[in-house]
Amino acid sequence: MAMSPEGVIRYWSNAAHEESYIEINAGLQGHEGHSLTQALPLGCILTTTTNALYLMTPIGSGRQLSVTCRSLGTSQGMLAGIGRRMSSFMFGSSASHSNSFSSIERVHVSDGNNVDGKMLHVLTGVHLQVWSISDDEQKILFDVNIDKIFRDYMCEVIWEDECDPVDLHTWMIDLQVNGDDVMIMAACWNLDISSTIYFVFGSLDMRGVPQSLSSFTVIKHTAIYNEGIEKKLAQYRFLFLDAALSLAYVHTSDTILCLSVSEANQEMENTFKHTNEKILGAGCCDGQAIFFTKAHGLLTITATFENDFTFDLTSLTVNESAWKDESAILSTVGPEQLLDMSMSTDDNQRIKAAFLLCMRKNIKDAQAIVDEVLPSSILPGHDCFLDRLVVSLSRQLVDDFPASDPRWAESVPKDMVSASSSLILHHQLEDKIKALQYFIAFLKTVGLWNRMHSIAADEQRVPTCRVLREHAEKLAAAVALCELHRVHSAVVDSVIKTALTKRSAVSSNSALTPQDLFYREVSKLDDIFWALVQTEQNLIQSDSVTHIDAVTFLSKANSVFEGVLRAISVFRQGPKDEFEQPTLQLQEEYVTWTACKHKTGLKTMLLAQHSLTVQHGIPECIDRHTRATLICQLVSLTEFLLTEESERVDSVKTRGGDGSERYADMVKAYEKDRYRLIQPFLQFEAYVEAAALAEKYLDFRILTQMCDDTDNREKLEHYMKLFSNKGFPQFVFNWYLSEGKQAKLMNQSMSQHRELTAFLQSHYNLSWLHQINMHDFIGAAEVLKSLGQQEESNLAKRKTFLSLAKLSALASGESEETVKQITEEVNLEQEIVLHQESLPHDVLVAEGLDTEYMPVLSPEELVDLYIGESNSAATEYDFRKALDLLVFIDKSDSETDVESLKLKIWCAVILRDSWTDMDTDDPLEKSKDTLFYKTIEHAFYDGVDIKDYLPSVQELLSCEQLGDLRHNPSFKYLVKVGYQHIQTILGID
Repeated sequence: MAMSPEGVIRYWSNAAHEESYIEINAGLQGHEGHSLTQALPLGCILTTTTNALYLMTPIGSGRQLSVTCRSLGTSQGMLAGIGRRMSSFMFGSSASHSNSFSSIERVHVSDGNNVDGKMLHVLTGVHLQVWSISDDEQKILFDVNIDKIFRDYMCEVIWEDECDPVDLHTWMIDLQVNGDDVMIMAACWNLDISSTIYFVFGSLDMRGVPQSLSSFTVIKHTAIYNEGIEKKLAQYRFLFLDAALSLAYVHTSDTILCLSVSEANQEMENTFKHTNEKILGAGCCDGQAIFFTKAHGLLTITATFENDFTFDLTSLTVNESAWKDESAILSTVGPEQLLDMSMSTDDNQRIKAAFLLCMRKNIKDAQAIVDEVLPSSILPGHDCFLDRLVVSLSRQLVDDFPASDPRWAESVPKDMVSASSSLILHHQLEDKIKALQYFIAFLKTVGLWNRMHSIAADEQRVPTCRVLREHAEKLAAAVALCELHRVHSAVVDSVIKTALTKRSAVSSNSALTPQDLFYREVSKLDDIFWALVQTEQNLIQSDSVTHIDAVTFLSKANSVFEGVLRAISVFRQGPKDEFEQPTLQLQEEYVTWTACKHKTGLKTMLLAQHSLTVQHGIPECIDRHTRATLICQLVSLTEFLLTEESERVDSVKTRGGDGSERYADMVKAYEKDRYRLIQPFLQFEAYVEAAALAEKYLDFRILTQMCDDTDNREKLEHYMKLFSNKGFPQFVFNWYLSEGKQAKLMNQSMSQHRELTAFLQSHYNLSWLHQINMHDFIGAAEVLKSLGQQEESNLAKRKTFLSLAKLSALASGESEETVKQITEEVNLEQEIVLHQESLPHDVLVAEGLDTEYMPVLSPEELVDLYIGESNSAATEYDFRKALDLLVFIDKSDSETDVESLKLKIWCAVILRDSWTDMDTDDPLEKSKDTLFYKTIEHAFYDGVDIKDYLPSVQELLSCEQLGDLRHNPSFKYLVKVGYQHIQTILGID
């Protein structure tokens, strides 16, 4: 039985008789059919996009055959009042982010154990409903909100109860019935924590109304959330086969994932992919998984449990192309021509002959020709004849002329070996893929593969095996482009003409189309990317093209880029050893054809396409759908570019170059490009995509900036835990410093205090803030005291540091002795600060010192300012301060003589008065008004020990700084009288 979306039912009583069928209209009243599920012997269950259920039952036989359509009703509860088609999963409007109004996702029919007829299980985005159906009646047994049950388990197991179930986005994907149990596959995502989507399996015991899960397993397979993820999730289906091993096969249209849904065998997980493969359907028979695929037909897959969890694939049917004899793909060469080629004097022709002989199973003669043309005595070497010959033949195969097409008759070379006999472009490309595979098999069979070395190409030494891999990649890309051509024919047709202009490719045969000319030369496939970018730039710059048309073209061009790049990526994910040459060890860096940055290289074009999308695509969008599409396309471009570049950097590291200057430059360039490519997503507030890319490629700058822009401290904390072993916390701390956001640096959660403490050890000027935050006041006091002592650029900062140091010490609660030690040291430093703050205003002006930004001056510098000429109005108080500063000078410093400095101060005091004109009749009375004696008197009344305060009279009178004054008899007399008077007062002999 088959169904069209419009509700037309076609039934074959015997599938072997294709023309014998009946057709009815189910009368869906304008609604579309959603699925058709077998429920033999009752018939089939038909569901609609509006969630109606119908039982389609064949009755009668022969000419009386018919199909009845009985409505089972629109299920109430979870399906009531929906009435809308759901082509993809959508978030509902409820706070729990699950789709309360979602269409039927899966219908499963099983034999009823306790009821006559069948059990019908209906899964939606929120509910599981179980029906009993028979020929006579149908009824709902129960309806369970499984979404709520799953949410509780997801929060507990995945996020360890650190999230609220209502914050989850959930999807109920598929179900399978196993006896009394129902196994359900679901997915979940917590936007507030990460962009990772987790897949889970939960089992419900259906012997009663289930209130909880009997088992719950989170599998290793994950996905990253993006704009198109709902459509991808809708493709997921699974088969549950082996209850003992809990073995399940999860599949999409291009992937089969084999895994165990039990805790014990979580490591048993593997993936099967195949280039150009597509899975059309799946089922099981006698416990065997069977898949219907495009490339292999019917496949069985068997899990083996030896050293690892692997697949054993057995093809049950072979598609039409594989029925042909392998040599038929190169059957354009007849026996006589083959003989001529093998006897030719042209080595190229003889190797072609050996290839054809090998294809025709004549290995002996093929090997003989190879041994004669390329004897083993020829040692491998760079750019030798063997390598040039192999690359030439490979290029001839991928650029092959379709010899069976009469339009090419004039162009086909006489000695051409055609790889295809098809007239259809797509089949020609597929035949070229097979021909290249046969050619590689030939090289390995006759022993040439391991003898290959390298050739010169694009100013680098390229391993020959990599050149052949490049040819294979371009063939895979050409097939993808050909398929995209049908979808975007106007765009591809236009750019193909531009590419042919670049190639200067013309044909004298007007019957050949531009497509024929372009797809024939597969080795130049990358011309299409240059043509796409060139066309886009012309449209953007054209005054006759609207912005809307330019953006539309750019979006379609992105689709072409995306599709071709995806084909290349899928090919590269295939078997690695097919193109590897274990015996070849080259140390030179190899740049793939997709990473070339010359003027028209693919990487240059990808960067240009990325730039066009960022600058002229997304900003010009006028509707949300186009904007979302462009952002998704930009993600694909960015992923390809970054994957390519990161693998290139890793390859240099693998070869042992991680300590080289070249490697350091590559890492620096990669990090710069990585930020430049991901940053636009922040610019467009596409935070989910930005997070996914930054997480995948470890761009900590993007992650930090994104969390800061959105003020999402929870997500930043999550990243700090997730990437703690990769230095993310230290990166965040440095970023805060570079951005001048010290307040945020200090405001870290308790879980990051250890990392912050370690980080601040190299940032002494901030560590005291963290210590105060941690209530380590005595530690903060020590740091602040040290910072105050080290501060030289700003007096106000020194004063602040010292004041805070004293406050921290007093608030510490430590022992009196500890606090006293710190405060006494701080007090000494503060006294020096006070002396500097006491400098006369005239001195500050004369010396050009700003009171707000004054640098810290040493005691020696302060002495000079107090006694210097700039302090022309100096008093005894100023000289007294200069003398007091002497106690702060380090006497152990060999460069500073404290006694000489003291003598200098007293000389300066003496020179402030005129001693030569002074009357000596009453020496004490006359000299008491001098600054010299006023300074001594001031010190005396302050309790200073004058004996140690003054230099000896002999030192003073012999000091050269006094000049001629020291020889003046009157001066000597007055000074000596004064000294004698002081000694008398002090009682000194």
